[in-house]
Amino acid sequence: MRTSATLIFAVVFGLPFCASVASGDVLELKDGTVLENCYVRDEGTRLLVWESMDKVGTPDYTIFPRSELAPRLTEGRKVMRKTKDGEVERVVHHNPFIRRGEEWHAKPQLPDLSVTFIEMNPKLAGLHGNVRYNKFGAPNIGGTPALDKIGAELGDTKYLYPEKIVKDLKLKYNSGETVTLTAHVKNFGFVDSKPFDFRWLIDGSEVEKGSCRQTISELGESTFEYKYAWKEGRHTVTFEIITDQEEITKINNKATDPLWGWGFIYMVNRKRVEMWHRQRTAYGTFSWEDYYRWHLDIMNRFFEASVFPSSPDGIIARVRLDRIVYLDEVSVETTKAARKSEDGLGYDQGAWTWQDSKEEKRGIWEGKYTQRVTEWSLPHELGHQLGLADYYVIDYPGNENHVWPDNGLKICHFQNHPIAMMHWHGPQPFSEATAMYLNMTWDKPRGHYADYYFAIPDENFLRIVDINGRGVPEANIEIYQRGAEVDPKAKARVDHGVTWYPLIEDGNFNKPVSDDPVIVGTTDDEGIIRLPNREVWEVKTLNGYHRKPNPFGNVKWSRALMLVKVTKYDRPTWFWLETVDFNLAWARGQKDKYTTVLETPYGSVDSPRPPLNVKWEYTDKTKKRVRVTWDKAKVREQIYLERPVAYRVYRRFGDMGLNDRPWFPVATVNASTFDFIVDLDLMQVNDIAWYTRTNRFAVSTVGELGIESEMVQAAQIDAETK
Repeated sequence: MRTSATLIFAVVFGLPFCASVASGDVLELKDGTVLENCYVRDEGTRLLVWESMDKVGTPDYTIFPRSELAPRLTEGRKVMRKTKDGEVERVVHHNPFIRRGEEWHAKPQLPDLSVTFIEMNPKLAGLHGNVRYNKFGAPNIGGTPALDKIGAELGDTKYLYPEKIVKDLKLKYNSGETVTLTAHVKNFGFVDSKPFDFRWLIDGSEVEKGSCRQTISELGESTFEYKYAWKEGRHTVTFEIITDQEEITKINNKATDPLWGWGFIYMVNRKRVEMWHRQRTAYGTFSWEDYYRWHLDIMNRFFEASVFPSSPDGIIARVRLDRIVYLDEVSVETTKAARKSEDGLGYDQGAWTWQDSKEEKRGIWEGKYTQRVTEWSLPHELGHQLGLADYYVIDYPGNENHVWPDNGLKICHFQNHPIAMMHWHGPQPFSEATAMYLNMTWDKPRGHYADYYFAIPDENFLRIVDINGRGVPEANIEIYQRGAEVDPKAKARVDHGVTWYPLIEDGNFNKPVSDDPVIVGTTDDEGIIRLPNREVWEVKTLNGYHRKPNPFGNVKWSRALMLVKVTKYDRPTWFWLETVDFNLAWARGQKDKYTTVLETPYGSVDSPRPPLNVKWEYTDKTKKRVRVTWDKAKVREQIYLERPVAYRVYRRFGDMGLNDRPWFPVATVNASTFDFIVDLDLMQVNDIAWYTRTNRFAVSTVGELGIESEMVQAAQIDAETK
């Protein structure tokens, strides 16, 4: 039911009915409720909504789970867009629709105290910039005189004993050790603050309190220390401002940090911070610091929400803001000086720098410097600081050496689970592979990158099955690899009867899928083939990962994809293998043995005869409906195995591998029916379409006990030649 904005607020927020209308955001829920003139803060898994401007920045808000949001606004909103021909009016359906008027940036003449970050000292060493890679993609720790000296003494064994290289570094606190916690408090209001009280809490219990009797001027800062006796485990610290003075906002009066969290550094030009103070951000305050600290809270919320079979409690790792470095000039030299110590190490677990534009470098700081919305790219980029690779690197548009025989288009691939933070920037949690990695390494220094790709089971198998789930014997298997080139001078190797070919190891992992197969073999009577463990440059990382001989060889993030060609009955089919799936099997407990099942469209020995003359065509020029037709197969009299009891119609979308976008049934019809109309909008799987939008159709015969024949792909009828 459509409801007026004022009535909606009366119902949802319990307000008295009134007819006043103000500017603000628009949010629509799946049940049809539309919230107008509100103020929305998007936190990914949830949306926080303030009903009116006077509530912004207070704890008086309503939370809506993201699952309750409508995918788009039913009634669009008019906006003006700049084009080469000037401004034009557009109707947009974004949900939520962010619409902020001048009242959003009005500057109340009030103070606004904020806990910007809690610093910890002494600091623990990080390894950013101190993990290097050889041409085989094997990481080793070095880059400082002390580390290089130990590495030289170890020789090539340094790749297997990283703990010996870092033995003199401070990587953890000892139980009972004194750690100094320093809370930084700034005033982001527009008048001086009044004195206030404060308190420290550990795990939610008060441990110390005090008072600040001085005023803090606009953008001024005061610091407060607490001596903490370190305790093992996962504990939190809170610094809370206690005051009854009127402020612009109250949401920033308290900060809670995970003491076990990885500490980040933010580096920013002072001018940028000053410019951001001119306008209110999506967080709800006039503060650059509040806005970007909030993104770490969002990141931790995503960690908590990343619940999967191998991480039933989500990701236990956390991040925190340990330091903000204010610079007069942002450059390679100034950021390096701020981050690196004299010993060549950085005492942080990640950093992010806000670069200055060419105009800003010339001292021109004009325009708008705040974000009205959440900056989804930041949790993604900070994920790299934790060692997480871009999963979109696994996306592959294909190349001309591997194409589908029916249309000549490239066999492409889209990462198996793309709706996750490290594939797409956006309001989504992290993936299960990320959860596995961060849960295993939450107490380790950061600096390694994507070494979780090394987590591959000891033995790995492919099981090729037909349409009925039965093994396909004596199928020819050829496997090609991305980022690889077969070395024509090297001798082929054999492992358990399967042949594999060494690669040219020149340090270039950015090559397309190899022209020649890297693995060749044949399935056994059960349709199984054991993947060979190819030789590697063996390496262990400080995170506990061990790259040993495995099917992917010297795997690195860009070499983590293989194309499998399965051929039986002179009918080739193609599938993709991601290292990520092997990593997940390892994380779920299959460290010794893992089998990947690939489903082909082949029939079984006792399948009924397949249909004949399978064809398809569009029913009209709208191309929204397709007619699939076929003829009955010739069967022998009274042979029950060949007797059709039904026909099954299938559809497949795109030009990815058969395990990326598999065939899915759209209908089962009786044995006397020989055509079917497919509604392309209704009869589809709502999966992600990428690269191409090829439609394919097929039909199988269903025999007794549900046994199907091979799937016969339909040929398109050319309308011009009918």
